This record gives sequence, structure tokens and C-alpha cells, in this order.
Amino acid sequence: MPTEKISQWQFMIIMSVSVLGTEIFNIAAFPAQFSKQDAWLSILIAPVTSIWCILVSTALAARYPKMTLIEYSRCILGKWFSLFVEAFYLCLLFVYTSVIAKVIVDLISLISHPLTPHVVLLLMLFAICGAAAWCGIGVIGRCGEMIFPIMVVIASLIFLLTIRDWNAIYLRPVAENGLVSILRGASVPSGWLGEVMLIAFLIPFMNQPKRARKASLYTTVIITLFMLKTVLECTLVEGPLVSEFPFPYAAVIRYISLGDVLERIDPVFLPIWVSVGFLKLATFLFVTCLCVSRMFKVENQRTLSLPVMLIIFIGTLWTMKSSSGMDAILRFYFYSFPIASFIGANLIPTMLLGIDWIRSNRRIVYDE
Repeated sequence: MPTEKISQWQFMIIMSVSVLGTEIFNIAAFPAQFSKQDAWLSILIAPVTSIWCILVSTALAARYPKMTLIEYSRCILGKWFSLFVEAFYLCLLFVYTSVIAKVIVDLISLISHPLTPHVVLLLMLFAICGAAAWCGIGVIGRCGEMIFPIMVVIASLIFLLTIRDWNAIYLRPVAENGLVSILRGASVPSGWLGEVMLIAFLIPFMNQPKRARKASLYTTVIITLFMLKTVLECTLVEGPLVSEFPFPYAAVIRYISLGDVLERIDPVFLPIWVSVGFLKLATFLFVTCLCVSRMFKVENQRTLSLPVMLIIFIGTLWTMKSSSGMDAILRFYFYSFPIASFIGANLIPTMLLGIDWIRSNRRIVYDE
């Protein structure tokens, strides 16, 4: 049973950070591959899967209070069939966490430490994020309360400082390539928004679980606005070159200058965004350890934290050695990620809710 609790505000921050932590830097690159200058339209379509996930997950949480997805999947499917669901989410969380760690290390290497071995950066990353995950979701929530407002201020400053470099011609013609390209461009952003599936693990830690649905929907609005703002900034500044940058938003920040007085202000802004990435990794590490503990019915998940983090660390190293630069990550985001996200965020929860609803109706009929 969860002992530590987080407030509605902390829950919203954790969920916002869990989506925006690393994606904010390359969110513009992926929809631009298909929808070009209409990438912002793809962002407007992407939240559909997130809203679907929230409605279904909160309905399940209301039916099975104080339980995570792992626990109520056993109640609905039984001990043996639920193993397939548990194994899927465990694999999904391991892969997601490894990819997040790799992206953060690549970003740090690109913007500030190009000569530092990636293994050293990864060790430091896991030391910090692992400590936060071991301390628990309450510590992550309090860290988010400090960092998130600063992130909002920094994002607002970047928005204002890039206005002078906007070129509206980069947004025209609107919908030139048709609806199909816009829908294809929405696949990766919708996958990222599907990461709100974490609510299925975090709702039991809320001090007011009944407000989870409203808080999650507000969070989706916040995330979508951040994504829309970022994609528009990148498109208006970089134009057709957006898809050429691995981290378009970082390139926009580096482009900012205040005449001849102040240039290269990215060392001031980028560390804040990197710290948000740290919070995201800490959250995923915590949820992965939680998932493992619930699978093996271990009350204190801290006892499993070290071996779980060690396996994820090895997986991240394997990902780094088996790929050249960002190639493997790009392939993952384009092909595997949208499908895996849809299954984890939408298909499985919908299946669980449908089966539970049918069983509940049958009980009512039999009782009558």
C-alpha cells in the first residue's frame, strides 16, 4: 500500500514533466518529417490518445481504488493471463527509461560536455536520478514544485526573445500535403502524450484520488500548449531545416541573441531544461521499480531499486554501443514507439475496462 502522498498540483507537475522532460527538445523534428510546415496541426490532433487514456485509466482507478494497473489487472484477468499484461508494461518501462537516459546523455554531450565519455555522464545521471527515485514520489514531487515554475518562466522568455526572428512565410501554405501527412506527423507526438499512462501507477499516491481525472485533463492541456508553442517557435525560426536538427529547440535557444550586446545565452537556459529531464528519468525509474515490486509482491520497493536501476543502466549502455549517434532512437520513435504507446496507453486499459464492465453487468444480472 502506498504510504507517501502527493498533492494534485504535484501530480500535475510530475505528469507534465514526464512528457515534456526530454521531448521538448526534439518534438518539432518528428512531425516535420511528414507534415512539414503543418507540424503544428499535428500537435493539435495528438492529444486524442492522451484524453482517451485518461478517461479509461481514471475509470479503472475508481473501480479499484488504491491499486496500480499491475494489481487490478490481476483482479480482472486472473493470475495467469495478467502475466502477459505485466510483462508488457515491465518491458515497456525498461525500454522507455533506457531511451530517456540515452537522450539526456546525448543532449548533455551536445550542449556542454562533448569530450566527456558518455559512460561518465550516464553514471552521474543515474546517481542523481536513482537517488531521487529511491527517496520516493514525494521527493520527486517537491523537486518538481521548485523546478517547474522556473521552467515556465524560461519557456516564456525564450518565446519572447525569439519573436524578432520569426518568419511567418515558413507556415505557408497551410495543409499543403493533405490530412494524411498531418495524421502521420501526429503519430510520434501522440505517442509521447501516451506517456500519461503513468497515471495508472501514480493515482494511488494522490492524497485526493477522485480529482485525478480533472488534474490529468488539465495536464494534457498544459503539455499540448507547451508542445504547440515549441513547434511554432522552431518552425517560425528554422523553417524547413527543423527536421534536420536532432534537437531543434536547443538550436532555437542557441540562435537567440540580443543584438551585439548578448549572444549565446543557451548556457543560462538549457541547464533548466536538462534538470527537467532529470525529473522525468527519476519518475520513470520510480514507476519501473514500483511495477517490479507489485509484480513480485514486494511491499518495500526500495529493496528492488538497486538491481532494477543496474539493469536499466546496462540496457542504456547497450543502446549506446549498438547505435551510431541518434539513429537507433530515431528508428524507435518513428516505428516502434507509436505502436507500443498506443497498446500501453489505450488498447490494454480499454480491454481491462471492457472486461471488467462485462463481468460487473453479469454479476448484476445474476444477483437479480
